[in-house]
Amino acid sequence: MAEAKINEGCIIGLPTCGYAFSSSRMCFIAAPSDDEFCLEIDILQNLLAAKDYEAYVAVQKVDPAKLAFCTKICSKIITSQFCIVILNSSQHRDHRDVRIPNPNVHLEYGLMMAFKKHIIPFQREGDGLAFNIRPLDTIMYTNSTFKAKADTAIDSAILASGTTSRPSRSISSESLLRYIAIRGLRVSPLGTNDADALYRVGSPMGFLLLDGVEIVWFGPFDHEPAKEVAFRLKLLLQNVHNMKGVFEKETVRTLSAEQVEFYRRLWARLKIEVFVSSEVDKKKVEDRVSELTRDLETPPWVLLNEADIQRRIAKEYENIGEI
Repeated sequence: MAEAKINEGCIIGLPTCGYAFSSSRMCFIAAPSDDEFCLEIDILQNLLAAKDYEAYVAVQKVDPAKLAFCTKICSKIITSQFCIVILNSSQHRDHRDVRIPNPNVHLEYGLMMAFKKHIIPFQREGDGLAFNIRPLDTIMYTNSTFKAKADTAIDSAILASGTTSRPSRSISSESLLRYIAIRGLRVSPLGTNDADALYRVGSPMGFLLLDGVEIVWFGPFDHEPAKEVAFRLKLLLQNVHNMKGVFEKETVRTLSAEQVEFYRRLWARLKIEVFVSSEVDKKKVEDRVSELTRDLETPPWVLLNEADIQRRIAKEYENIGEI
């Protein structure tokens, strides 16, 4: 992994703080403190917790006898992997039909941009923005669409920020190497457009690309907890579904009939295998991922543990028979 970059200059002229950029598995959420935004904040906190990320909401934190700007805001934006900002105006306390842009949120939004963070900006449909941020793109939402849009945007931010965090290890155990050999697979040689494209679909989540009669995204995740396994597999399935959608809606228009047939045969060879710890409850992970991806078009996928690998190896020895 790349060495963490240290913040070397204080924007308000204090001594260098020494905080490292993107050094925590955290998302900074900038939002007005008004009760009318409790629903959005609750949804964001639950979505991030489900992905094993801390949701840091500055308006909910208290740090007595400390410089609030440094400890509650600036340092947390620096160390966050990515940021979320809710840009809706607040209702005036006495005149409910008057809405006022929140200056604290705008300040935090500016800091995020200054620190070049990956930002997810939300704006409720029908709400206007202040003139100085109006040209910037935002994700428009309603109460009924917020959760789904936030879930998709957070997944994209995690991928863009490279923050599945703990990188997967390479395949080194003897049993895994035997299993892969028995399956007639090898680590796919990259360098062709097709191989590179398939590798990029899975590599941000730590999947290796194996090639043989089948083409397999293989996740050696036996050092990961159940939630991380489910999270990485869900993201890969989403990516593959989106890749297939782009192909069917756009790419086919530029290809000959022979090329289209080639890629459809290629799709039929795709598979996903995930190697998990024996301590992970495979059934629970499988059920949860199936529920989260039931509307997606994906290749076959399976979770394996050491017992599954050993059974496959033992079967191969049985086929050899006595010598």
